[in-house]
Amino acid sequence: MNLNNPPVAFTITRLNTSQGIIKATGEWNSDSLTMTENKLLIFTLDIMGTDGWVALDLTQSKTKMLLDELNDEVLLHLQKR
Repeated sequence: MNLNNPPVAFTITRLNTSQGIIKATGEWNSDSLTMTENKLLIFTLDIMGTDGWVALDLTQSKTKMLLDELNDEVLLHLQKR
């Protein structure tokens, strides 16, 4: 990430995505105008289950695959804020 434009912390309290309703915290760097060059770092990721929020383990391969699928949707949400 560019030191001249440090990453910005974010909190998403609720976001409807193609994979379900999520909430997340992390950092992103919006230096670039293109989605592929934006940097996104997720610290916490929860998904809405039938009984409320379920915290996901970011080290699990299924969670990593989910993050890859959600990347563009999260970046689009952050860019619109």
